[in-house]
Amino acid sequence: MDYSALITDEQKRNILSQRITQFASEAYQHSLNKTTCESLNDTEGVGAADKALTILEAAITTHQTELDSIPVE
Repeated sequence: MDYSALITDEQKRNILSQRITQFASEAYQHSLNKTTCESLNDTEGVGAADKALTILEAAITTHQTELDSIPVE
């Protein structure tokens, strides 16, 4: 099933924009956590933050690419 066919382009743009904002907010929080862990020499915490940031960066890129592919009316 093509789920994207069930919603309008405007709805898609809104959903993607909201998701990008949410991912960016989460990435900001993880970057602060990473800085905190670095100041405490918590290598495990830094690693966890780095992993989360990598996933969020990929999610932002994927969603931004999809958003850019939607024709503007």
